[in-house]
Amino acid sequence: MKKTPLVLAGVLILAFAGAFFLYQNAHRGKPDGWEGPTGRSTPSAGTTAPAFSLKDVSGNVVESSHLLGKPTVINFFATWCLPCVEEIPGFVDVYNKYKDKGFELVGISLDTDTRKDLPAFVMNHRIAYRILVGDLATTRAYGGVSSLPTTIFIGKDGRIRNVHVGYLDRDAFDSEVRKLL
Repeated sequence: MKKTPLVLAGVLILAFAGAFFLYQNAHRGKPDGWEGPTGRSTPSAGTTAPAFSLKDVSGNVVESSHLLGKPTVINFFATWCLPCVEEIPGFVDVYNKYKDKGFELVGISLDTDTRKDLPAFVMNHRIAYRILVGDLATTRAYGGVSSLPTTIFIGKDGRIRNVHVGYLDRDAFDSEVRKLL
């Protein structure tokens, strides 16, 4: 009597049962609209942007409540991240183009070892928008921010309109910002 087909069937049944169990438990206890493909909670369109309180490069505390009522983009980046650095000139251009219309752009640096170099980085790249020093609580609130750059578009009502992970060229960034205005 061959047992191979019976053993294979048993293994498949156990695998499907385990996958179903993991799927069911991964969806429990999470707010609506916060489900990511990686199993981490990620913000999605329509959800309210999480609040934060972070220091800027000068050491001043900045509250996210200051951004309420304004079309806002939050860009999680690091100075060592090549795609992050490559998208900055386009971000600077778009920010300068729309800042008089109430547009806010906030860069949240996730640097650790190079944090002391952040003021020089801001100056060298002619960044006129606000740069804040990120922390673990903020990255967790925004879904873990597992990839850099991550750019979050927030409407005047404080709700997330779009989340973009990865490099964002100037034209695509400009198009998304216009949707917020």
